[in-house]
Amino acid sequence: MLTAVDNLAYLEKLTNDIVNNPEKLNGMHVNTLSQLTNYAVATDDFRVLALLTEIHTGIPMESDSLPEWWLSNFHDDISKIHFKHQKKVKEIRWCDITLDDNEPLTSEKHQPLLNAFKHWLIACDNPLDNGGKLTSSKSAARKYSHILTLINTILLNGQALKLSQYHLEKVSEAFWLNVLLTIGEHAGSISTALYQTHDRIKALLDNVEISIEEVNAFKAKYPYVTRDIASDENTLNLNDRVKACCWLHQQRYYANKTRDKFGHRNPQGNNTILTAKLFEGKILTGTIQLSPFPELALKPTPLMSEYQAVPNQDKGNGCSAKDIQPWHHAIQLINTNIDKHDVSTFSPVTSKVSVDAVQSLTTLRNQGRTRTLPPEFVFDLFRNSYELLEDFCPAPDTKEVNFFDNLLDVLTTVHSKSTAAFSNTHRPYPSSKAFNEALHRDLPQTELGHFLKFNAIDLIHPDFKQKGITQLEGLPASAENRHTRIRHNESMLEIFTVLQGAIQLVLGATIARRQGEMVQLKPFGNLVFNSRKGQRTTDASPYIEDSDNWHLRFKAKKTGVKGENITIDRPIPLSVARFVYQLEQFNRQAIERGIATKNALALFNHIDTQTFQLNKRNSNGFNDAFDALCDYFETAIVEMDNGEYRRHYVRQHQLRRFFALVFFWSKNYENMEALRWMLAHSDLEHLHNYITDSDTGGVLNSAKASVIVQSVISDKSQIDNLDEVEHLRKILAKRLTGNANKALHIRTLDDAIFDYGDESEHRTTPHISQLQTEQDLENEVLMLLESDIISLKPEFFTIKDENGEDIKTFNLILKINELEAE
Repeated sequence: MLTAVDNLAYLEKLTNDIVNNPEKLNGMHVNTLSQLTNYAVATDDFRVLALLTEIHTGIPMESDSLPEWWLSNFHDDISKIHFKHQKKVKEIRWCDITLDDNEPLTSEKHQPLLNAFKHWLIACDNPLDNGGKLTSSKSAARKYSHILTLINTILLNGQALKLSQYHLEKVSEAFWLNVLLTIGEHAGSISTALYQTHDRIKALLDNVEISIEEVNAFKAKYPYVTRDIASDENTLNLNDRVKACCWLHQQRYYANKTRDKFGHRNPQGNNTILTAKLFEGKILTGTIQLSPFPELALKPTPLMSEYQAVPNQDKGNGCSAKDIQPWHHAIQLINTNIDKHDVSTFSPVTSKVSVDAVQSLTTLRNQGRTRTLPPEFVFDLFRNSYELLEDFCPAPDTKEVNFFDNLLDVLTTVHSKSTAAFSNTHRPYPSSKAFNEALHRDLPQTELGHFLKFNAIDLIHPDFKQKGITQLEGLPASAENRHTRIRHNESMLEIFTVLQGAIQLVLGATIARRQGEMVQLKPFGNLVFNSRKGQRTTDASPYIEDSDNWHLRFKAKKTGVKGENITIDRPIPLSVARFVYQLEQFNRQAIERGIATKNALALFNHIDTQTFQLNKRNSNGFNDAFDALCDYFETAIVEMDNGEYRRHYVRQHQLRRFFALVFFWSKNYENMEALRWMLAHSDLEHLHNYITDSDTGGVLNSAKASVIVQSVISDKSQIDNLDEVEHLRKILAKRLTGNANKALHIRTLDDAIFDYGDESEHRTTPHISQLQTEQDLENEVLMLLESDIISLKPEFFTIKDENGEDIKTFNLILKINELEAE
């Protein structure tokens, strides 16, 4: 209940003092706050209450207040931006933009347009404009980036919109629907699609002026530019690629910033040269991130892997309704200008601009879907990895030597050796009398170099020498027959990378988590044992506690509040827990011996081939270990349309379908019993329950799509009701070709790579176009599954095995919704 206010003069002064110094509220007595509330009601002065509301809710009470990440005055020509999770302060240089009337955006004439843009950006995290929700720094930065991209899109369409004359009046709902449609149908980067970047680059490069003599001289000096390129490398579709490269070379597109007289030390090119020519003075983004264009490369990219990778993502166009939603919200935030008086006239965005409206104009789908690897490919690679680990990393209670233990001993000695110049006592100073040119000239200068050349081999255990190891050092990319020598186990460091890849694979397949979650695993303490009494510990050994109550602890991406991810535990098979435990013990011992520090390590680490320092792998290094594993086991190769060969290199996001594939293909894979033993899933219904509980619908549907397509196009069907398979084949043929009677027979990767092992049998190597056709079919089937037009489910039943014991098996049953399918 409100009471009468006694001391108006005192409370008026206190109110002014608090407004000028909000820290006076700290520790203020509740009675004083009550008096201030009564004073506010009596005098209609709610400044203190507004201040309290803002402090406790984060919602600004003044309409013209600026967010904390906006560091400049509202009317400054250069706005400094800094979101707290980012390291650098960014600038929006409004003064650099010139409209089509040659007047700067910051001119008095265009001030209403400029103000509208600023208010729009500021709305990105204002709770009053976002349903009262508080927005994290990362979320606000993403929304800010979306709005800035939309502003750039308006600026680039300035002439069509007559922006200098009408400002935002011509930015209609039809314009916004076209923007959302472009996003819905984009391929690759959304900003690239909205800015029409590739079309602009093509127009620029197709119209350059270069003489025939200049082009011929350029080709003679850089013959690589005349090569045939694969279809996946041809992004720009230039009329004369060599001519374009020649002109780019003259613009120092291939030059390093310093010390590059001939302008070719950056052979993949510097795209800031192109974006500056196209967008300088036209958009607000300082730099546009563009991936290198392979067709413009001056020289080949050096590879550590044996082959280039087969593209592992479908480059189909489009995105889902869920992906469009944030862009739709960013467009709606332009309506924050409705109650502003210093902005240009504009048409508010109504409900006519919606995701549903876009869906009525185009088919939305998930863009860049990961290609499904052939089941036999994944199963065999898993089995080979498991067996390799058992061979090199036996249990500690056996008499066999463990690779990680032996490597630790060698690295411990390596780190005791000096790398200082002339520290090798076996090599006298060249100026001394003891120096003998013939004896000493070729000796290493450092103590470490001498040890590596002459003594390191003595520390490698005879068991590993017998397996082929002849040196500690890695093999450089230039080494002759490098990959053959790695497959012969010659290098201890290279085998360490292969074993890292093997543990990544068996762990990544069995927990089906994101790559970022695996990269961030701790050097040790990731394994959790759950005892029968319900006690959890990270200090147990899976070689002692040999039950199946083992879990992996990690921080789950895309969970938590304001970027703080939730830590969760997920079960893993005992056999896989043991390999993780060995790697954790290696890391723990490396730290205890002073080889590395705990902060420098993660669970998965690499050893620098020059310094022998042990450091955590980032995402690229994580993939390098997968590449080394695939090269070691010589996974399948594919012929590209330009005649070159590429290899299938596995990636973590592909392994997330592993368990689902294990189940759906369990009746047709000859080594399935051994695989299920490795995974500790002996019962098929148990395995099915596991995947339906732990996998997302998207993962399950991807696996189902793979099974359905293989059943449709091959002679061996995984699905038992063949009439429905034939019905679906006709539906797919009609949807894709317009003719229900057209055959859908293609040669699959499985057909080729597992019947023939010899790479020289080029006829048996599948062509990339065949794999793309298979992928197109999978995408179509996936749409049918997600729309509930078709379904694939197991029907379990019990049979007697050869020993008379009951075993569970199943039939896969395909069902088609007749009404939806027509």
